[in-house]
Amino acid sequence: MSLIIQILVGGVVGWLTGKALETEGRLNVVREGHALDVIYGIIGALVGDRLFFWVVIGKGSQVSDFATAILGAITFVGVARLIANRLRRA
Repeated sequence: MSLIIQILVGGVVGWLTGKALETEGRLNVVREGHALDVIYGIIGALVGDRLFFWVVIGKGSQVSDFATAILGAITFVGVARLIANRLRRA
């Protein structure tokens, strides 16, 4: 998958993950809003392509590349939110 498509998929998935995890009062916890989720999604998509290749059968096809980018973006946004929440509580 080309780098541009990975960036686009990561950004969209990061934004959607942020919307799905949105709760009341979220802006008090994460003041940056959804822009940070998009950045986390892009990083997760780029890293996920390297880390999650073993999860998707048939590496090399375009569908498996999309699946690894989506899985990486969702994982990275979730972990980043968890770490940020723990650090803000401390």
